[in-house]
Amino acid sequence: MQRVMDNRAQVRLPDAELTAGLQRATAPLVVFSKYPEPHATLNPTAQVVLRPLPASLGAAATEMLAAATATLQRAFPDFTFVDPIQPATVSGLPAAYMKATYTLRTASGAAFPVLSRTWLVPRGKVMFLIGMSGTTSGEDVSEAEFQAVLESIHIEP
Repeated sequence: MQRVMDNRAQVRLPDAELTAGLQRATAPLVVFSKYPEPHATLNPTAQVVLRPLPASLGAAATEMLAAATATLQRAFPDFTFVDPIQPATVSGLPAAYMKATYTLRTASGAAFPVLSRTWLVPRGKVMFLIGMSGTTSGEDVSEAEFQAVLESIHIEP
């Protein structure tokens, strides 16, 4: 978990306020990485974050994910949808899903093209955000591994 927080501190976004917000963001409940950290390139990672459900995000999971995605679009100028926001099911529960690409930049000047998948699962007054990110090409895209992780998630109804 400490590595996740350390890595967040290295991310540089085009807006100082967004960078500060990322560094204050809620720590994940669980994180899985393909390789031990530190890792020289983008490490395929799956993480689950639990956050309070703001009333301002709308009622449907797709509306909630659209509102959350607006921040990502501000943070990453090259943010592009691969799969648009759409209804989904996670652990038998209504959810929303999207897949996108963007470039992650670090304090040291490194740039990593990212293929990210995000699911938002509302549960009462909270929401689960499930994020899985890897490279945009090659063996570290990790689609099969990410699908297995998603299928292993169980959220109590």
